[in-house]
Amino acid sequence: MEDRIPTFQAKVNGVNLWEATNFSITTNSLGEGIISGNNFNSAITLRFPSISISTFDFRDNLISEATYQDSIQYSTLNDGIASIAYFSDGEITINEITPDSKVSGTFNFNAYDSSGNLTINVSQGIFYRLPLITSNED
Repeated sequence: MEDRIPTFQAKVNGVNLWEATNFSITTNSLGEGIISGNNFNSAITLRFPSISISTFDFRDNLISEATYQDSIQYSTLNDGIASIAYFSDGEITINEITPDSKVSGTFNFNAYDSSGNLTINVSQGIFYRLPLITSNED
């Protein structure tokens, strides 16, 4: 049985437990935080303004984005099309950064594909004790 610390997981469409087999949390040269993980046939990426204890709304600005990728890519930067507008939404909360740079928190989002016709719901997302890797690249 594998050790579940660290972990990166969520429910997809309220039913399926998605759990990353590979994951990372990094910062880029702008200080943005990026959490990415994948398993055998899908991936989740979360991008937000900074690694700090805070809550970031995926609709606040173009710096924040959540994506789910399987055979289709869903993004919180896309909105749905209908007679009434349907908007992507969601948030990420970082609630712990340990002295040895391990990051924990929660996330959820609703996202659309590029056509605006297909949607996905990612809920009850957690990341726990992911080791932060800082980048010195420009």
